[in-house]
Amino acid sequence: MSQYEAFWANTATVPIVWIGLLFSMICLALLASDASDTAHGDPEHRTVQVEIYREKTVQCLLVGEYTKSGLYVLETVIHYVYIELGIRGDADKDVWFLFALELNLAMRMGYHRDPSHFPGISPLQSEMRRRLWATVLQGDILVSSQMGMPRIISDWKYDITEPRNLNDGDLSENTTELPPPRPETELTPALGIIARRRMFVALGAISDVTAAVQPCSYSEVMRVDGILHDAVASIPPPLKPKPMASSMTDPPELIMARLFLAHLFYKGQIMLHRRFLYLDSTSQNEDVYAYSRKACLDAALGALHIQDILDEETCPGGQLHMMRWRVSSIMNHTFLTATMVLCSMVYRGQTLQREEEILGALRRTRTVWMRASPGSREARKAAETVSIVIARAGEGYGSGQGDGPPGMVPSDLLSADGTGPSWASPGSRDLLSQGESGIGSAGFERKLFDRYSYHFSLRF
Repeated sequence: MSQYEAFWANTATVPIVWIGLLFSMICLALLASDASDTAHGDPEHRTVQVEIYREKTVQCLLVGEYTKSGLYVLETVIHYVYIELGIRGDADKDVWFLFALELNLAMRMGYHRDPSHFPGISPLQSEMRRRLWATVLQGDILVSSQMGMPRIISDWKYDITEPRNLNDGDLSENTTELPPPRPETELTPALGIIARRRMFVALGAISDVTAAVQPCSYSEVMRVDGILHDAVASIPPPLKPKPMASSMTDPPELIMARLFLAHLFYKGQIMLHRRFLYLDSTSQNEDVYAYSRKACLDAALGALHIQDILDEETCPGGQLHMMRWRVSSIMNHTFLTATMVLCSMVYRGQTLQREEEILGALRRTRTVWMRASPGSREARKAAETVSIVIARAGEGYGSGQGDGPPGMVPSDLLSADGTGPSWASPGSRDLLSQGESGIGSAGFERKLFDRYSYHFSLRF
């Protein structure tokens, strides 16, 4: 606040990049707000405001010659990356390129090294650098996995330690020595950063194993699985999973933090164990990969349970309505991969004797994806794929001609049991006219399903 007050006292002395940081904060606040919260209460007006502040943020970075680093540059670039994530409903490679820029700036400015190597850095700056680096680690895992790419930051590239569990009031520009951390049973603004960092360190190990050119042994997979479970066990008590019914008095940001951490665990389990779903056991006497098959299925079901909670609670009147902006394409990527795992299991007829449970989850997630279809290409593809799989399992939409999802058209060709239409987008109808093996054929369904499931499997 002192910097903000100094800005209004003398605007001419403030660095242009600091103004860009201010614009980026306003832009993020607009993205997190309801259109009704703005002066005009008009979504289009808010969109215009977001575009203005987004543009001004970029202009300030350019005028401030951000490639030369300097004060406030990394913070502003990080905000800008999250702005771009917030305005895009689907995964976009441009965000990955922007993150690479963010990472290179951070490393050029020495954020990957522990501040103890630089005696001239104040305790306040040291702690802020640790928190910022944790944010960079988070972006690396989330954006890289969303693009289906290996992580960029390997463990050997940094030695900066995790932040301390401190309240903002424990630090000031006049602090000469960092105070001891508060117990992890005490909720502070830094506690969520600490918990997420531990999870991302574990997810980094998983990324290394799954992205390796040479396949690793199953014992190595189980070793990394143990790292993930250790990270989950290290989550501080206030952030451990808690049923929604027991969270009625908890603040929305705390509930969201718990759900996000749980979603990271499921993401890691799917990343690590998906490859063993259909792999033949190496032993004739036992299923060597039984643990991986169950872990992947449980994770997929758990992820879609979180999606169901978020879908309900982020609606107007829900506990998490004010946190709905947190449900970006980053979280949806985990829900998409979980959806494809379940679709694949049903399609292959390998449901581990849990077909009804899987179909129930698919019916619920289909509803969520259909609602999101008008604004998301990936949601539309997911809805179409789930519809095909459920139709094959005898769970079609019914006989009504007008009860399909928005933006889709009835297609008797997709109805597996002939009792009524399933639904496909106009693009899928185009595929019908390409001379597949005939009306209602399993060959067409297989091609359409493989087309969409392959699209998502590239991004595990």
